[in-house]
Amino acid sequence: MIMREVAPGHMGYVPGQSGEVWQPGPNSAGGVSVRFRYRNDSDKNIKYVTFTVVPYNRVKDVQKCTTRGRSEAYLEVTGPINAGNTGSCTFENTWYNSTISTIELTKIEIEYMDGSKETLKGGEIQYEETPKSAGCYVATAVYGSYDCPQVWTLRRFRDNMLAGSWYGRAFIRTYYAVSPTLVRWFGETRWFQKLWRGPLDRLVDRLQSEGVENTPYNDRPW
Repeated sequence: MIMREVAPGHMGYVPGQSGEVWQPGPNSAGGVSVRFRYRNDSDKNIKYVTFTVVPYNRVKDVQKCTTRGRSEAYLEVTGPINAGNTGSCTFENTWYNSTISTIELTKIEIEYMDGSKETLKGGEIQYEETPKSAGCYVATAVYGSYDCPQVWTLRRFRDNMLAGSWYGRAFIRTYYAVSPTLVRWFGETRWFQKLWRGPLDRLVDRLQSEGVENTPYNDRPW
């Protein structure tokens, strides 16, 4: 199994949008949900998958649910997940703790339809890599996920507007030369996220008011 996304967040309403959308961070009650996206890269159909996840705050201290008193969560998906297929699932309010900002997937336990089992831990867990030309490094650090409404809007802006001109492409190349290092050094600090949150929120609001969508998006090569 290859993981495409492991993200904490919540479902909530965005001003000007109909229906709930996935947003990073806890909800107003401190509830933190977990969303997985994955691909069954084996040649067997999966019957059950159990994901073990641990929550952390911004300084990487393990956190506990304030109502249940536990840290580790064991989240089970019932198949079938056919060989080669992708899927996603969301577990609502896995923890209640407003300080949770990141999570770590520590173990995947898989039971196949033929009765065989497999356990993946630590470095055995594979993650689908985002092409270097596609990563919105700063926006992902600020909003907590590469796949969320704000970043979908920014990715469309990059592919459909910036990449359409030589100076836009020059900006993108410069951005990808600098931003990975900045995010690696400062991406999880509160001041860095606060510094960028306001300008990005204003840009996203402007783009959406001009008709740029905030729905799921697949990157376009340019």
